[in-house]
Amino acid sequence: MKLAGIKTEYTPKGKVKRITINANVKTDLVEDLIDTILYEERKDGEFVSENEAIEFLRKNGKIK
Repeated sequence: MKLAGIKTEYTPKGKVKRITINANVKTDLVEDLIDTILYEERKDGEFVSENEAIEFLRKNGKIK
């Protein structure tokens, strides 16, 4: 299945190797995934803006 803003790479044996999320694609799924990743990364309750969050995720190799 092809999803806008999400690229999946597989190993030669067909297992998922890497999932890349393009934060510039504004779909509900991409935004929900970014929100979930941010929640997991910032469980301590610290609030950051969307732009700060995306930059944080890029710097930490979570999104491109």
